[in-house]
Amino acid sequence: MAESIERACMKRLTLISHEDLEQERLKRIEEKRLQEEEKKRQEEEEAQQKLLSENNVAHSPDYMDAETSEQDNFDKGKATVSNSDTLVLKLQEDLAAQKAEQELLKEEVKNLTESQHHVIKTQEE
Repeated sequence: MAESIERACMKRLTLISHEDLEQERLKRIEEKRLQEEEKKRQEEEEAQQKLLSENNVAHSPDYMDAETSEQDNFDKGKATVSNSDTLVLKLQEDLAAQKAEQELLKEEVKNLTESQHHVIKTQEE
């Protein structure tokens, strides 16, 4: 009985390398990150290609003949963004998200600064 208790208390070595498991996990995470970056890059390229193709259509001679120079002068600098400009919309959303995150970070820094001042005051007393 005492012998079985001693064996139970002993650490057992396994043949599994925990370091290898951790490296494999990190490798999978890195691969997933790279795939996401590649997907994002491809989406941006597709959006740019779409914008270029729309731009080419807008500047084609047939399209230019349909518009009058008087209307061009009237609308100059006042054209609205079309709903199909996904890249522009995505960039606007990203900018709004960054601004919101920046505001949160500013608030957090402000709270930490106030907290530090409070700690310093209590230590001085």
